[in-house]
Amino acid sequence: MPDTLHLAEQGDSEEVSLARAIALLGVTPELPATFLFDDRGHLPAAWQLWQDNWLAPHLAPAFVEAYQCGTQYRIDEVQAIDTLLDIQLNQPIRERSKLASAAFLEGKSEMQANREWTKFVDRVSNGKSPGHVCIVFALQSALYHLPLASALSAYIWFEFQSGLPKEISRESLSELSSVFEEALVHVAAAVRENGGNTSGSLRVV
Repeated sequence: MPDTLHLAEQGDSEEVSLARAIALLGVTPELPATFLFDDRGHLPAAWQLWQDNWLAPHLAPAFVEAYQCGTQYRIDEVQAIDTLLDIQLNQPIRERSKLASAAFLEGKSEMQANREWTKFVDRVSNGKSPGHVCIVFALQSALYHLPLASALSAYIWFEFQSGLPKEISRESLSELSSVFEEALVHVAAAVRENGGNTSGSLRVV
């Protein structure tokens, strides 16, 4: 299998779709993460509230910082970002976030040979790092060498689809794409504000 999987312009829908597929390789999400919509109320309003309260001020910046540290194998700093995020989240979201990350920590069998990944997983297992799904997703994206903007877009999609009612059909999910896309404005903002570099091809390590 060739090392370079795909090279595309940033924001390319094919690149983002590939980032989603690679990020979720070996993972079967069963639980909502920080976003949760239980089919009561108005989905666009709930999605916007999540963006305003959690994504923009906390999750997106933490994702970018953890990704950047991950690309340089600075696991101590990834742990520090994870710990700070834990303080910023409220109790229900904090607990859902950690439960949702288990699918990544336990399901990434192809990552077991990666020293930096196993180092962080061990810290989560030993209670030294909370293991929030945002940080776990960012670190694995960095170690996979996924472009930052595409990785963050894939994480937001993961939050969206995981937080919807489980009985929703694939067709309905497709129809909700316009609701999801409202959150993508935060991708460029988070990358820009944190000095992120969005260049790069998709690779598997």
